[in-house]
Amino acid sequence: MRLLKSYGIATVILTALLMSACNSDENPCPGVNLDVEIDSANMKAHVFATGLEDVAFDLFVNGQLIESFDAGELDTTEFDLQFEPGEYKVCINAESESCDQRIEGCVEFVIEDPNKEECIGLAFTSDKLDDHDYKFFAEFDGRDDIEYAWYVNGDMVKEEPLNDDRTNYLEWDFAAGTHTVCIKAENDECGEVEYCQEIVVEQYCPEEVSFEAEEDNPYTYYFYANFDGKEHVAYDWYVNDDLVEHENKDGQETDHKLIWQFNPGTYNICLVLSQEGCDDIEYCEEIVIEGEECKELSYTADLNAETDTYTFTADFDGKDDVTYIWKVYINDDFQGSEVREAGSEDDHQFSWPFEEGVEYEICLIQDGGCTEAQVCNIYSLP
Repeated sequence: MRLLKSYGIATVILTALLMSACNSDENPCPGVNLDVEIDSANMKAHVFATGLEDVAFDLFVNGQLIESFDAGELDTTEFDLQFEPGEYKVCINAESESCDQRIEGCVEFVIEDPNKEECIGLAFTSDKLDDHDYKFFAEFDGRDDIEYAWYVNGDMVKEEPLNDDRTNYLEWDFAAGTHTVCIKAENDECGEVEYCQEIVVEQYCPEEVSFEAEEDNPYTYYFYANFDGKEHVAYDWYVNDDLVEHENKDGQETDHKLIWQFNPGTYNICLVLSQEGCDDIEYCEEIVIEGEECKELSYTADLNAETDTYTFTADFDGKDDVTYIWKVYINDDFQGSEVREAGSEDDHQFSWPFEEGVEYEICLIQDGGCTEAQVCNIYSLP
């Protein structure tokens, strides 16, 4: 990206005292004083020379003769010179009848390019919102005229474009440890420039932990950790004293929830925080999974002789209220299945194409806690 900075007219006055010797009987050579006033915005320099009233002299710029003047030719020895950006050396070479040597004085100066890109001085301030949450505000001249980006520990986390999406701040939630926050920009003149601050976040220890339980179906629950600071501590889920899931440690991805499928029974679900630097704390809830009423299953079978396909229809009482499964076997080898969910608008029928000379076992099984309650029959083509 390209950084632009507009210049106002910057006038710098450099004064060079080049020859301080004065005319005298002991030293008849005149002294030459040069002053220069630089106007880089207009790429000009105004050179003032004194001590040349009665001498002939030559004016040089970077070793090139610009003009020669006879003694007493000029009423004033001031010169307006136009330059391109760069470094210059203006010299006066003078001759005097009273001096047996040439008198030389020079002054060096730089004409800056008014369109030159300047290295940006980036900076930001930080505001600690709580133990681990910080807000950083970009604060530097020309902030709204450039593109730049925020980095946390070397990773770019937010860009500040030249449009309405820029905010000039970053809010970041840190884990315990030492972190480096930077803003970076670049231009052709200076390449990449950056400004960084180090943030040290102490180990965070919650005062309490908790979770919420949500039933998905009679046998499946979702448990959501909902305590403050859960993103900054390592903790575990337990089901009946068995460790079933880690959060924020051991390289595991963290979603702060536990999904668990139960059989009928009573279960103790616990969220346990146990990490170095913090006191061990836990939160537990008891979940009771009621056993489902097992139905007395039955079905009918009808053969379509034109397609060699059997259609089986569940016809037991309460069939709309339970989930059940059709399964097909040949010599105890599983062939396929179909599930009918409780409360669905399914017509309670299941069809299967038959082959000549093959015996099929068709089983109807109630899902949930009644998997042992099933009815199976053998069918074949007549």
